[in-house]
Amino acid sequence: MGRKRYLFTNKKNPPRGIFSTALGVLNLVAIIGVLIASYRSAGAAQPRLGATVLLSAILGVVGIVFGILSHMEPDMFTFFPKLGIVLNSLAILLAGIILYMGV
Repeated sequence: MGRKRYLFTNKKNPPRGIFSTALGVLNLVAIIGVLIASYRSAGAAQPRLGATVLLSAILGVVGIVFGILSHMEPDMFTFFPKLGIVLNSLAILLAGIILYMGV
C-alpha cells in the first residue's frame, strides 16, 4: 500500500467559476431540449425554440466571460472556470450550428 498524501492549501473554488459551469450546463440542457422538441414536431420548429437557442448563445457568452474572469483570480482552483469555459463554448457552437441550419 502506498503512503497517503494530503495536500493542504488555501485555494478555494471561485463562485464565478461555479456560476459559469452552471450556466454552461443550463445552456446545454436548453439546447438539447430544443433539439428534442424540434425532432418531435417533425422539424416544424416554433419561433420560441429559436428564441431559446438565441438566449442560450447570449448566456453562453456571459458564461465564458465569468469563466475567464474567475480563471484569472489568484489562489483559486481552476477546474470549474475551465469546465465553464468549455461547456459555454460548446453551447455557443451548437447554437451557431442550429441557427445556421435554421432549426
